[in-house]
Amino acid sequence: MGLAVGNRTPAKGWACAAAIALVALGSQMHAQAAVKPGSRVGVFLRCTGLDDPLLAMQAVKALGLDTVQVSKLPDRYYTPEGAAEFAGLLRATGIRADSVVAVFAGESYADRDTVVRTVGFRPLHLIRERLEYLRKCVDFADVIGARIVTFHMGFLPEDPESEAYRAMLSAVTDIAGHAAKKKVTISLETGQETGQQLAAFLDKITVARVGVNFDPANLVIYGVDSPSKALTHVLSRVTSVHVKDALLPDTSGTMGREVRPGEGRAELAECLRMLRDSGFAGALIIENYVARGLKTDPMDELRRATTFLRQSGW
Repeated sequence: MGLAVGNRTPAKGWACAAAIALVALGSQMHAQAAVKPGSRVGVFLRCTGLDDPLLAMQAVKALGLDTVQVSKLPDRYYTPEGAAEFAGLLRATGIRADSVVAVFAGESYADRDTVVRTVGFRPLHLIRERLEYLRKCVDFADVIGARIVTFHMGFLPEDPESEAYRAMLSAVTDIAGHAAKKKVTISLETGQETGQQLAAFLDKITVARVGVNFDPANLVIYGVDSPSKALTHVLSRVTSVHVKDALLPDTSGTMGREVRPGEGRAELAECLRMLRDSGFAGALIIENYVARGLKTDPMDELRRATTFLRQSGW
């Protein structure tokens, strides 16, 4: 099902060209020309609390922002006609789609065990179906001008020789190769593995350079790693960042909970400093669901998060 790259012996010229292409891709992912570090603050579209894409884009614009990460949409948009319609909405509102998030049918984040059973490529019997959906997301991203598609690959087994690890590696390799043909970068969201584990996994993929959608709060929610420590391992691969904060789990085997930016343990100040010092020029995407628990207005929470970033110098 994945790309069997290990048994190929390419010609020397092809290998040199491929190496140059991978270096170029890495440079594009890490530093976008004519964009000042920290200048692209955006919103995870779903976090506006509005289901209608047009209304959600208008709400983002009302915040004084013009960048979004596109959340899961009705299936009709993942067609050539639907993608063209969505691209028209972006043009009409003056919004730029930085990236597209693939959310698979049947995924649930109710608790840790459910995440293991349902999220990403860890349910091996769903890999083929989910790869097909990812291809649609890549095609959609290409049409609307987003050069990044990100998703959770699920809990990564510790043993690289295990069946599940090899299957997940094959699946990510497969979609990364498909996306590269359209000049779209696949970017894995952090959370269910340490930064060192994720870096080692990504180093095994050679068909294309796979990026990281860095979510410091997820690392806290799952209690797997210090966000700043994790960032040191994947810093050069970060394509976008989720601005989100959280508290650690109360007990082993449970999950932490999200809080407002600056009120949790996600080490946002240190992570933002590291990103700034590295010259990171990608998008800082506000992903904020605290309104659900606090029963507040989602737009008010987005304004708070925007203020937090501005006060942090972004």
